[in-house]
Amino acid sequence: MRRQYSVPELLWLLVPLALVVAPHAANLPIWLGLAWAAIAGWCLLRAARRLPLPPRWLRTVIVIVGLVAVFAQFGTLVGPRAGVALLVFLSAAKLLETEAPRDRTGLIFVGYFLLVAYFLEDQSLLSAAYMLLAMLGLTASLIASQMPEPKAVWPKLRPTLMLVLQALPLAVFLFLLFPRLSAPLWTMKQENLASTGLSDQMQPGDVSRLIQSNEIALRASFDTRDIEPGQLYWRGPVLWDFDGRSWRTVRRVPDGKVDGEGRGQPVTYRIILEPHRQHWLFLLGLPTALPALPADLRSDLLWLARAPVDQRLQYTVSAWLDYRHGLDLDAATRARALELPRGLNPRARALAASWADSGIGDAAVVQRALHHFRGEPFVYTLQPPALGVQAVDDFLFNTRRGFCEHYASAFVFLMRAAGIPARVITGYQGGEYNAVGNYWIVRQRDAHAWAEVWLAGEGWRRVDPTAAVSPTRVELGVDAALPAAERPAPLIDFDAGWLAPVRLGWDVVNYRWNLWVLGYNDVRQREFLSRLAPWLANLNAMLWLLGLGSGLFIFGLAGLYLLRQTRTRQDPISRQYTRFCRKLARLGLVREAHEGPADFARRTATARPDLADEIMRISQLYVGLRYGQASTEQTASLQALIRRFRPRKTAGTV
Repeated sequence: MRRQYSVPELLWLLVPLALVVAPHAANLPIWLGLAWAAIAGWCLLRAARRLPLPPRWLRTVIVIVGLVAVFAQFGTLVGPRAGVALLVFLSAAKLLETEAPRDRTGLIFVGYFLLVAYFLEDQSLLSAAYMLLAMLGLTASLIASQMPEPKAVWPKLRPTLMLVLQALPLAVFLFLLFPRLSAPLWTMKQENLASTGLSDQMQPGDVSRLIQSNEIALRASFDTRDIEPGQLYWRGPVLWDFDGRSWRTVRRVPDGKVDGEGRGQPVTYRIILEPHRQHWLFLLGLPTALPALPADLRSDLLWLARAPVDQRLQYTVSAWLDYRHGLDLDAATRARALELPRGLNPRARALAASWADSGIGDAAVVQRALHHFRGEPFVYTLQPPALGVQAVDDFLFNTRRGFCEHYASAFVFLMRAAGIPARVITGYQGGEYNAVGNYWIVRQRDAHAWAEVWLAGEGWRRVDPTAAVSPTRVELGVDAALPAAERPAPLIDFDAGWLAPVRLGWDVVNYRWNLWVLGYNDVRQREFLSRLAPWLANLNAMLWLLGLGSGLFIFGLAGLYLLRQTRTRQDPISRQYTRFCRKLARLGLVREAHEGPADFARRTATARPDLADEIMRISQLYVGLRYGQASTEQTASLQALIRRFRPRKTAGTV
């Protein structure tokens, strides 16, 4: 049956659909959002003025133009982005001919699909809360399509809320028990995703650009509180090859067992790594063992995932923070760690050669270089001047102003020129400790570069030349190390006054969401269930309990529904009289199945003369209402009498 919907009826459809489409707009072309809004506006205008449907040929042209536009924009009609764009456009096109109830119902189910599809883009807590609101709107729209009086809001929202509340226990039960797979059922290629964070190469300005970003790179919690910021060197890319300006790793470094030994007691830490579209997984210290992830550890202590990290990843590592590694250096690795481009930076080469020729030993040369950085007027700054072709010479002897990448690059060049194997390490240093949740927040602004030198008998030793120029960078963070004029000035200072604990508290909420909801994988599921009962961690036990619990839940809901239906069929007057009979039954005066209201009243009045007046008054009023004309006032009077009827257990007692 086709009919034209009124404006209130159309709003019950358009508003929930708009709530679902709106968050997709940020990832879709602007023209598509404008087209959807224009079509929705025209549909409201048509409903208000009772205009006819557009002709079929015009609707066909609109659909064809939209399909061509989506294909031209994405180069395909399938895939996450293109598929969602196509679905958004078709939902708008369908609005042009929504006159039958089945059309409206179909559009609502398209809205449910778009709602789920958005979680491919964003799985944050705020997005989940917003999508819950959109889901309530879609469900209310589905109920509204089956109910009259389109302007009435609460009659649609009340059953919607009841449905969600009834489904919530089952949803939690399924979430906890439904078996997790170690890998997803399918893998979707993420399109047009920009890389965030550190790169696989380093040149002047690369790391300093990240200081402007407050995005979270990772969160980490430890099994001990005895962690100092100076110990937190989150190890990322290891860069071996220098072309005079950029450091990178051109030739592959072989995978293999890391030659190392730890000192003291290892610590255990859990990392929640944000997607950065690269392969490296950040490590702290020398791991005693690595979790079972599809990743390989290189011999230079770089841990590489076999696929780019395009989803939030959680892993737990036990490692020594005090360690030695690479005690034996083969000839090929030594040669690579000494390579320098020919003909560049002669003044830096001469300075390093003077240190090496003095016969003071490699460890002393390292200290001489650090003393040079401390003793000369070097400045730690985000705004260094541009460097020329002889970049290292220009930095060491002319500008003397730079960020961590300048110091790490110059230091490694000096070490290699002095005959000491060295390499550049990039990653993150330090972080913000969240005392509310007892974990560290590492942001992109904590990006850092440092050096490693190889010394006989010690292996590869970490050296941070930036700390020689600005020790506060390591101990207090980048903000404390920068000049006041170069520190980012936010519109709102969230570290001031009462805003600081609020910000940290909100981050704890997000951390728990990532840990227990988004991070509830097969390993965490087995850990959680085994703590409840060891036998639950078995797959067969999970499936049996899942089926049994779901069945009991469904049967319980069905029983409640039938009970409610039975109560609903009973009119309000009969319900009040049933309540009156229950009060008498507690006194031992139970109404027999064959007794009418008048006979029951006479018997109970005889048994309890002290209650006779109240019993007879209530019974007579009930009989009059039940078998005569009932008014609202009389019904309210019966309800009030029964509510005030509070008989004592025994006559004459208090």
